[in-house]
Amino acid sequence: MDDSYATLKESLTEGLARLARLAEDRSDDAVARAAATLDKKLAEERFTVVVVGEFKRGKTTFVNALLGADVLPTAVVPLTSIVTVLTWGSEPRAEITFRDGRVEQVAVADLQRFVTERGNPRNALGVERALVSYPCGYLADGVMLVDTPGVGSIYAHNTEAAHAFVPEADAAIFVTSADPPISEHECAFLADVREEAARMFFVLNKVDYLTAPDLAESLTFTHAVLAEALGRPVEVFPTSARDALEGKRTGDHAALDDSGLPRFEEAFRRFLLRERGAAILESIGGSARKLIADERNSIGVQETAARLTADELRGVVESVDAVLADARRRRSDAAVLMRRETDRVVATIEEDLAALRAGETPRLIAEAERFLQDGRDPREAAHEVDEHVKRELRRTVERWRAGEDRRVAERYRDATTRFVGETDRLVERTVAVCSDLIGVDLERVSSPAPLSTPTRFSASFFEAPMILESILPDVSGVLPQRWSSSRALKRVRERTPLLVDKHCGRLRWDYVQRLEASRASLQRVLDDRFESTIESLRVGLDRAASERAKGVREEAVVADQAHATRARLDELDADLGDVVDRAAGTARSEGVGLHA
Repeated sequence: MDDSYATLKESLTEGLARLARLAEDRSDDAVARAAATLDKKLAEERFTVVVVGEFKRGKTTFVNALLGADVLPTAVVPLTSIVTVLTWGSEPRAEITFRDGRVEQVAVADLQRFVTERGNPRNALGVERALVSYPCGYLADGVMLVDTPGVGSIYAHNTEAAHAFVPEADAAIFVTSADPPISEHECAFLADVREEAARMFFVLNKVDYLTAPDLAESLTFTHAVLAEALGRPVEVFPTSARDALEGKRTGDHAALDDSGLPRFEEAFRRFLLRERGAAILESIGGSARKLIADERNSIGVQETAARLTADELRGVVESVDAVLADARRRRSDAAVLMRRETDRVVATIEEDLAALRAGETPRLIAEAERFLQDGRDPREAAHEVDEHVKRELRRTVERWRAGEDRRVAERYRDATTRFVGETDRLVERTVAVCSDLIGVDLERVSSPAPLSTPTRFSASFFEAPMILESILPDVSGVLPQRWSSSRALKRVRERTPLLVDKHCGRLRWDYVQRLEASRASLQRVLDDRFESTIESLRVGLDRAASERAKGVREEAVVADQAHATRARLDELDADLGDVVDRAAGTARSEGVGLHA
């Protein structure tokens, strides 16, 4: 039985569609909307996988091998510090985002003009990142691949870019090769990110260049070096990305098997399911089963109401309406409190930004002053000063933001978790009261915690706003002869605080937008959970009243209809339960993982 994430996700998607159709047949709009929301959430859930490695290790070829086509340009010189993000698309296309905010649609074949050092020397075009859409099965499974510049190249900012991305990803793939052996730069990089290594895969590429004895020796050496750098042994996947790509392009399955890539892909797919896929499937599957319980409750209410007299039914409807109105008022009050809690998180971000501003501003000024006080002509030092300040600010902010994302996510989760529990308790209390009023035993099912409160809250980590304004004027050309060191120093001291302050302001805006998106997403999930339950109770009463008005009063007829619908619900519940159980079972299975 195929228990891959893609297969289980497809089964869950089908189950949600069946549930939506069934709810629509019963005119239960709230359950239908909730099922559609879950389906949308399942479709949008992504695994962010960062691919890192030193220049000339075949990293981009490895990414192309995963895709099965020459999608990304390869180069014999280092790439610039431009991140390329690959996501699902029905047809190949590319989107270039520039540092000034411009976005340009380009052909995938033209990527090399923007992301390679040959096509875009020293990133003269000011490219922030490239987004590539491609119809690859991996990407359709919800995987978003992020190809980062090579670590340890002559461009120091390439290593910095890789550093910034690894902590924020769901997983990382580290690509090295046997020729030359793993380097000091790579070991230093791994030592810096060793806390993230539990979510890293290690690939030894270019094994097609090695004889069998040389491969064995290289694997032994690589294992030993990685174990020393990371403090524990890890599994290494020997691979020939070049042969794998050729095998996929030509349909040569034997060559593909010999390349070693399928072994990596199998372990990688199972890791995705175990690491985060199971949580997604269990949460959404559990929420769907909660909606099924709502529909069963609706049927139970309908059956019981059909046995009441007209006056009894009218009295029950009035009582239930009063209970539901009170529940909605309580839910609205909770939503206001949750917004206030989110505002408190924003206040802590402002405190953190104030500390960043207070520490970074004098440091950058001191750095710039050193450039301008060494006796050089300020006209010659201007460009160097400007680039240094911008580079230092970018490096500091990227590292600060990686830690701040974790801190903010923890605060956000702590601030909102209690509202998830309060919604469940409100739902259970409402069901209990209605159960007593109507005189029927209703199911009381708690939903799993929504996926709107993960460690990394809404919005992708590569959306961080960056500021690259100059602190000195005309740095792209020659400054006027009258430009003196004293004037340059004055300019630096005036402009640097403004630059830092402006950047902090944009960071605050970024966090506020992301927090609001997360809060709104969580609010929708909780509202759907609440409305589907209480509306299902009302739908049962409305159907009973409608059938009475049409003259369909025979209990036998109502019972037959209810029995048929309940059977469909029970079958669907069993199918969804099977998906959830298989996801959980695969996630707990032994021998699936990264370590040897």
